[in-house]
Amino acid sequence: MAFFSNMFFLKQHPKIENISSTTLVRFESGGKIESSHKVNNLEKRFLVWTKKYKTVDEIPPYVTQSTMERCRNRMRIKIANYMMAATAVGCIAMIYLGKQDAKKGISVTQQNRDWHAQNRANIEAGTAK
Repeated sequence: MAFFSNMFFLKQHPKIENISSTTLVRFESGGKIESSHKVNNLEKRFLVWTKKYKTVDEIPPYVTQSTMERCRNRMRIKIANYMMAATAVGCIAMIYLGKQDAKKGISVTQQNRDWHAQNRANIEAGTAK
């Protein structure tokens, strides 16, 4: 019942606007407002991957907004680092494959010329794709 009375109070509170359905606001003594966030399954996994909790079962239904923001920021940084590493590996692989093709005498320019010559021949023969 306290939750509903808090929500009723929030609608009348002049400083608080735009409350989403995933945010629960608790009022502390001294006028301090602590905001909590309802955690979904992906966010639970984020909290475990960032080692805030040991297992998904340990995570309470609501965590503080600051905890969730720190967790999201850490995941954002981890994902960006993995993407940078994957890009670097991809670039190195393309350089290696390009050098191997150059040793064999294969070039993109020659493949383009061959393709255009084949299309011209097909058009002249009347069997264009």
